[in-house]
Amino acid sequence: MISCSSPILPKTWNNSNQLMLSLIAPPENLSPEYFSSLLNQYGPVQQVKILNKSLMDFKVFVEMGNSEAAKLAKQFLDQLSSNFVKCSYYHEDKLISSESSKNYSFDSLGDSTISPQKYQHQTSLIERDLKKDNQQPTCMKTLSINQKPTKSPQQLQSTKTLCISGIKGKQLDAKKLYNIFSNFGNIDKILLIKIKNFAFVKYLKNDNAMFVFQNCQKLEFFDSMISISFTSEDSIDKLIGLDTLYQESDYYIGSEESDRFNCNNKMILLPPSQILHISNLKKVSSNAETMWDVFSEFGVVQAVKVLNTQFKFMCLVKMETLKQALEVIALMHDQEIDERNVQISFTKTKI
Repeated sequence: MISCSSPILPKTWNNSNQLMLSLIAPPENLSPEYFSSLLNQYGPVQQVKILNKSLMDFKVFVEMGNSEAAKLAKQFLDQLSSNFVKCSYYHEDKLISSESSKNYSFDSLGDSTISPQKYQHQTSLIERDLKKDNQQPTCMKTLSINQKPTKSPQQLQSTKTLCISGIKGKQLDAKKLYNIFSNFGNIDKILLIKIKNFAFVKYLKNDNAMFVFQNCQKLEFFDSMISISFTSEDSIDKLIGLDTLYQESDYYIGSEESDRFNCNNKMILLPPSQILHISNLKKVSSNAETMWDVFSEFGVVQAVKVLNTQFKFMCLVKMETLKQALEVIALMHDQEIDERNVQISFTKTKI
């Protein structure tokens, strides 16, 4: 499904034969040829160039053979109903859209196609050299627009929202990701997009997101090896409602009941570790034998230490690898052991 804004434009801008498409979370196999074949039913497509590829900023420049073809192609895109693609006219170095106050600078990724028909019209965006013999392009260069560049997710700093890339594993859902990343601060919401192998995690505070960015790069759990970048605060909101992208279990909203940290107390954040702190146990469960039996199902248990007091029953469990420890938290935090929902967190205490 596609949705496009239709701002009031000067009449001369409506005569543009150039379009700019902005896609949200597109499939990985999109190519210039795909867009060319999609739009050539409305007129000749002179060239298509993918200008930028990222999870939330996938932009495609399309040059139709004439303004009427561009108008028909845009009407086709406008009539579809989704938030995946937004289409705008492009005219004389200006992107015409409802958000025209935003400025862009595009870098070529060398992913382009040009119609075999000779088309000598020059624009300030593309420079082309055509072979004299077969009229095929020998080079194409994308020029920067003299405007302020849009920041990529990697450039955005110190927002509350993180993009966790490389998420894989059939067992994973948003709640399991919450079990891991709630160790580093109270979370507002999590959205997992399995078809693109990434998730957005939004914390309540910037400092918590920064801690994860600094301490959780290249973590491995299940089939994942993650990389983490900052992204815009509204990244999750942009995708909510696009039910073809995610299932109900892929969206998790935090609450005071599930928060690990009391907002009135100072948070002590600890990086991921092989040693796990198991609390809220029953007295009958807080022994080395039970802990060994329960957690051996998720990997190799190297050591167990019982920390019982008169009224609280806790244990430390050391897994063989950090990967195993992360999977234990994902699968067992807030799960029942002897009819008691146990709490599992990282600790700096040694066994």
